[in-house]
Order: sequence, then structure tokens, then C-alpha cells
Amino acid sequence: MKNGFDLKYLGVMFDMAGCPNCCRHCWLGDHRNGQMSINEFRDIASQFKAWRDENGQSIKEMGFFSWWREPDFRDDYRELWELEKELSSPGRSERFELLSTWRLVRDESYAVWASGLPPKKCQITFFGMEENTDWGMRRKGAYKDQLSATERCLAVGIAPRWQLFITKRNTPNELDEFLKLMKSLNLYERCKSLGQEFEFFIGGISPEGSGYEIEDLRIELNDLPMIPREMISLNSDGKNFGIPETRLLANLLRDDNPPDISVVRPCLAIDADYNVYPNIAEPTEWWKLGNLKADGVDRIMGIYNNCATPGMTANRTIKISEFARIYGNPKSQKLYTKNDLICRFLHQWGADYIKGAGKA
Repeated sequence: MKNGFDLKYLGVMFDMAGCPNCCRHCWLGDHRNGQMSINEFRDIASQFKAWRDENGQSIKEMGFFSWWREPDFRDDYRELWELEKELSSPGRSERFELLSTWRLVRDESYAVWASGLPPKKCQITFFGMEENTDWGMRRKGAYKDQLSATERCLAVGIAPRWQLFITKRNTPNELDEFLKLMKSLNLYERCKSLGQEFEFFIGGISPEGSGYEIEDLRIELNDLPMIPREMISLNSDGKNFGIPETRLLANLLRDDNPPDISVVRPCLAIDADYNVYPNIAEPTEWWKLGNLKADGVDRIMGIYNNCATPGMTANRTIKISEFARIYGNPKSQKLYTKNDLICRFLHQWGADYIKGAGKA
């Protein structure tokens, strides 16, 4: 297939309940929370299982997920996990380094239940100290919840994995304070005593979805000195903070290949309104495959196979140099990886496409 989807595997992710947060870094954007029923989950899964391509071939293995933002947000999370295992192909129901930090604080039985599942890690997000974390997650009390969730995890043998997003809202004093917080909680030692490793990493904000809305707060080259050296050395991802846009543009303006962004494991994401998106990029109008209620599985899979959404077509046909010429800022000192800057170009192109500007 043109998309690289070869019928070996397809994941289908349902946003059955949504998310308790609306984090400013989230590449998935701000979709409304819904309440999809168990029967709807089963019915839609059956439709995908029954689908055949033009040659009569079915998808060999499928994984079904009851969420694609924060997991386990619904009160029946135990039943949903059992349903995911029932509907998915053997070995294709999966848990990740994600738990609901909202639920960890509000449901005393949740941590114990989660501790019986792999992996024994939980990613916990911060945007700095209390004011900035509450701002970043757009929820009062989020910072305190993240700290409480950390303790709940440690109490049952789950290793917290702290993720910190740095923006222009941070100050050197705040980042020093954050380092002191990690030390005061003895996270490395406490995880080690559990036979686990504590991980800290500095997250990169992808300029798509909600992340695009805080592009004005992206750090620049002259902001790097505010990040403590010790914090950089503890960053488990070991990545640098990117290159100024002005320097990246020199190469991108000569790159006549299309972005051709792809994924290792293809998945489709279904929102509360039954709109369907490929997991190649942010779930926005220019990537949308269609609506399950209005279009049905056959039409949606046909569009997916043929890369027929505006975003998928642009991703495979428009030269990076053309994106860079139109959307690059040669004066910008903002720090990007090459891939993140190309993601920004695709977002800007998509927004223009929807407005009818048709710049590219």
C-alpha cells in the first residue's frame, strides 16, 4: 500500500472518554471529551475486523485501544482493559509507560491494579513548578496531583518517569528549584530500592496540535544558559535542544525530497464525534480520513490506503524546500530538531489549506 500499511497490523484507538487535562504541549490537540459506549466499541471493532481490501485480504493482526489521550480516565477502566485484550489479536493488547495521573490521586485502588501490569513505569509531566505546571496542564491543582501520583506509584513498585517541558516561562531560579525538588524526594534512590530506575528527561514540544499555540514560548539559542548543567546531564534522553531555525533553513531550502513522514506501527484514531485520523501526524481537518457514521469503514480505509487526505498528499508530494521557502523564518533563533521544524511547516501548510490560501 502507498502508505506503508501492508495489512500486517493496524491499531484502532477510540477516545472513549477523553482526557481530564488539556495540556499545552499535546500534539493531539484539544478534542472534546465524549462517552462512547461499550457496544459502540464492539461494533466499530467488528467493522474493522470484517473489512477487506480490493483483493479480499483482511488485516492480519489488530490492536484495539479504548483511549488515545490519557488512559484509564473512565471508571470502568478494568473492564475496558479486559475488552481490549478480548478484541485485539493475541499479544496485540498493550500497556505503555502511561497511566492516568488524575486517577492515581482520586482512586486508591488504581495504583495497585496498575502495578500488576507491564511496564512498571509511569510518565509524569511537569512544566516547571506549581504555577507553570498548572498553566501547562490547564488545570488548577495539576502540579500537586503529579507529586501525589509520584508517591502513589512508588508505594506500589512503579517507577515514576518525570518529563519536564522548558519554555520561556521558566526562569533559572525555577529550574534550580525543580532540581532541588527531585533531590529532596530522593527519586533515584527510592526507585533503585524497588529494583527500578528513575528517569528524568526534558521533553521537546512538537509544533502541532496544542503545541503550535505556544510557539512564541519556544526557547531560543540565548535561553540555553538558563538551564542548569546538572539538569542537562540528568536528561536521560541525551538529546540536545535543537538548532536555531535560521541555521536549519540553509539545508532545508536545498532539500527537494518530500517530508514523507511515516510510522512504524500504523494506527487510526477515532474521536468522540467519530472522526478518524491516521497517526502520522496531529488529528486535524487536513489529515482527517472521514467520519465513521457518515462514511463507513470501507470509504475510510480506501482514503487511508490511497493517502487521499490533503495532509497525506502534501506529506508525500510537496518538496521540503518549498515548505521552507514559504514558511521558514530566516531570522528565527528558536531551537528545533529538523523533524520538528518540518512538522511546523506541515501544520502551517494545513492551516492555510483549510483557510483556502493554498500557498503551497
